[in-house]
Amino acid sequence: MAKSILIKLDRSASLLTLVVIPFALLVLYYSLVASDRYTSEAIFTIKENGNSSNSLDIGLLGIGNPSGLEDERIMKEYLISGDMLAFLDKELDHRAHYQKSSADWFSALPIDATREEYLEYYRDHIDVYFDELSGLLFVEVQAFERDYAKQLLETVLQHAEGVVNEISHRLAMAQYEFVEQQLVKTQESLKISKQRLLEFQNRYQIFSPEQQGQSLTAIMDIMEGELSQEKAKLKQLLGFQKSNSPQVIASKERIRALTEQIIDEKRRLIGEGDEELNDLMVKFTNLQLDLEFTKDAYASALAALAQSRAEASKKMKHLVVISKPSLADEAKYPERVYILVTALIVLLMLFGIVRMTITTIREHQD
Repeated sequence: MAKSILIKLDRSASLLTLVVIPFALLVLYYSLVASDRYTSEAIFTIKENGNSSNSLDIGLLGIGNPSGLEDERIMKEYLISGDMLAFLDKELDHRAHYQKSSADWFSALPIDATREEYLEYYRDHIDVYFDELSGLLFVEVQAFERDYAKQLLETVLQHAEGVVNEISHRLAMAQYEFVEQQLVKTQESLKISKQRLLEFQNRYQIFSPEQQGQSLTAIMDIMEGELSQEKAKLKQLLGFQKSNSPQVIASKERIRALTEQIIDEKRRLIGEGDEELNDLMVKFTNLQLDLEFTKDAYASALAALAQSRAEASKKMKHLVVISKPSLADEAKYPERVYILVTALIVLLMLFGIVRMTITTIREHQD
């Protein structure tokens, strides 16, 4: 029984069965049946308007700018996303091209393919490579017609440009709205600071404690000068008049009045009581500093708002196409020679393994 099975296995494991026939079928399929797939290739990067230059240097190509490549990474994922595929269906009826009747059964997209299967098929027919060193994106698409492959890639790049522009505007508008909110808050703070300063001035009936202090100092200087003159005059009067003479008494009274007035003014200046001038000067200075700070913040917010408005009204980022979508002269896929050579090697290895297995079994039986 075992011997008969071995004989049948030996016959079925011939070179003709395991190698020649399968390889011949593959040759027939790839020679006569397999649909040609043409490719279109392009290279691009994403640049900001502020980074552009009038001269064509390496920086324009994105080379040497490995930092800030988040836009390219996002774009790489978007190119193979369901949103991009939905756009291509809307613009080009892309699904119909993948399901065209002229394509062979193995290459075409099945009619009943689900959305997930369709997306997987699309990703199998688009290759996106991102070089982080140069910041360049390399894109290759496959199609059953060379003209359509070029049109497909052109449409992909045009839509990618629109997406980059839309995201830039969206971010700029979000920044503009944030700056606008900050401006409103700063404006309210400015109103409050002005109101506090005005209430302080109205409460103490002074425009500026500092100026008032300077005025008091000037007045005291004048009164001290008058006091010195009056004391000198009294000294002269005492030289030839009695201390109870009317002129001496009047001079002493003026000296007393000037002295009391100077003491009162000094008290106002150095501060005694609930409303000392030096304390008022400190409070007033703090209110002034707060007002000046709020004014500076308001001016900065106005400048930031103007800049945000200008950025929101222009295209801040754009695609720089280094290599435009190409038009293929011949089909790139399927790679017939590579596939057939690889298949032949695999079949021969399989044949060798089977023959070795049969030989081993025979030796054990003997």
